[in-house]
Amino acid sequence: MDGLILALTALAGCLMPVQPAVNAVTAVYMNSPYLASFFSFLTGTVALGLLCLALRLPWPGARVVAELPWWAWTAGAMGAFFVTMTIVAVPRLGTMSVMALLIAGQMAASLVMDHYGWLGVASQPISPGRIAGAVLLFAGVILIRKF
Repeated sequence: MDGLILALTALAGCLMPVQPAVNAVTAVYMNSPYLASFFSFLTGTVALGLLCLALRLPWPGARVVAELPWWAWTAGAMGAFFVTMTIVAVPRLGTMSVMALLIAGQMAASLVMDHYGWLGVASQPISPGRIAGAVLLFAGVILIRKF
């Protein structure tokens, strides 16, 4: 099972630069990055809805939904921001630059999240080696943009 998860995770990584490029083309046709983002989420919502139906997953009760922490509701808005920014950025910066910036941003946020153990992640203090790794990723972004 771990092999399948590893393979599917690698596939998801391969699709990361493809999705914004597809969405950017959609934005050209729709003349709006916001409409392209909306349709991206609409098709994703339909696909996930069909998957939940196919798996016969029980729908959560109103009590479960009401007990979600307030910040749980921000994930969809974060996803919308992420998708919309990639639609706007890919045509201007190129796929490689956008992916490098996304990874650099992920590393910076991950350093802080790990250090403080936010959202239930295991606390792992910031260390010189971790900072060096993040700095090297940022340096990579600069090199990718320059060359």
